[in-house]
Amino acid sequence: MQKLNNKQQRGLAVGLLFSIVVLIAAAIFIPWYGAINKTMDDIDSLMFRIKRYERIISSRDQVLSAIEQSRKEINALGYFYTQETPSLAAAELQKRIKEIVDAAGGEISSIQVLPDKEENGLVSIAVKVKVVGNMEMLRSLLYEIDIEKPLMNIDQITIVPSARRFARKMVAAAESGTVTIMFDVSGYMKKEM
Repeated sequence: MQKLNNKQQRGLAVGLLFSIVVLIAAAIFIPWYGAINKTMDDIDSLMFRIKRYERIISSRDQVLSAIEQSRKEINALGYFYTQETPSLAAAELQKRIKEIVDAAGGEISSIQVLPDKEENGLVSIAVKVKVVGNMEMLRSLLYEIDIEKPLMNIDQITIVPSARRFARKMVAAAESGTVTIMFDVSGYMKKEM
């Protein structure tokens, strides 16, 4: 091996010292620089979100007026009961069913209000109805309920032939043409917020 002279040893020592300082500086600076870049990216992302939220907030009045306009349009369609309480809406539904059955030529055997239920921001009002009539009455009844406003839905319909008494004799259901129809009718009202 060759010995280094003093000048070369000093140069080597200075070079080693410089490389150690550079390595220590790199070990500190590189993570610090990465953390600063991540922080700057987070700041940019948050600034973008803030600007987006500011745009959303500035359009708040437009959105609220559009919502109010939509509510007015839905109310104008007449799809929902507008009574103040579910009990009043159920009474209106019951009254309207009686009118429809009478107009169709049927006879209500019983009508019972069912408990109201909340579904997706709406309150469902329902009544259980038992009607006696013929098939023509049933067709007319179903048609009137289908086109009725506020909207009505028929659930769990059961149609049973029924016999009638004539002069103390039972006439078969097929001969009399009479049926007993049992069904649930429901309507909706908007839930007060």
